[in-house]
Amino acid sequence: MSFARTLLSTDVFSQSTDAKHLTEQKERLEQALERQDCPLILDTSKSLLETVFKTILSDRLSDANLNQDIKPLYRSVRGCLQLNINSDVNDKITKLTNTIVHNVSELRNTYGAASHGDDGYFENPVTPTDAYLIGNISDVFCSYLYTRHKESSDPILAGRIYYPDYPEFNDWLDGQYPGYALPTGGEVQPSEIIFKLDLKMYREMLIQYSDTEIEDEEGEADGV
Repeated sequence: MSFARTLLSTDVFSQSTDAKHLTEQKERLEQALERQDCPLILDTSKSLLETVFKTILSDRLSDANLNQDIKPLYRSVRGCLQLNINSDVNDKITKLTNTIVHNVSELRNTYGAASHGDDGYFENPVTPTDAYLIGNISDVFCSYLYTRHKESSDPILAGRIYYPDYPEFNDWLDGQYPGYALPTGGEVQPSEIIFKLDLKMYREMLIQYSDTEIEDEEGEADGV
């Protein structure tokens, strides 16, 4: 039985083209699954979780503490990322994901390739079927968490912002100013120019745009 396939997180991470380490961690898990290397699947599953946690924290907090073990690291993620607006659903999903983090970490620490050396005759009890489950649970969880993170990105609070995350604002900005015609042909849009050359200005304009959109929506709801 072959376990090789493209992970769900491939599409989720595809817009974060500059996050090369994130993509590399995902590819390492894919390769471990393809080889049916059970201890390595445990290692790469935990590593992918940690990388996603640290990426989210760095995106959301300017003073993120990344020097934590995986469990407190995930507690920090939960502190700045609401999983669901419904308190009951949020509580149940939190408990579910806490269990994933705890058990992936424990399995890796006990049976992973890099956890510790064993006796030369040691036989790892984790089977390919077990490892496939663990790897794919980690992948689905990372996909869910990273999607939720991107869906609720707040330019006011974010430690980092990304140009592709705000297509509506970019389109609006491009309609306000002329683009720059390149000597070699083609044109660079004003939104991209501002983002690359004056990120502070881009953020300020984005926040103002977001506030205006919220006010307009509230006005429509009140029948104004």
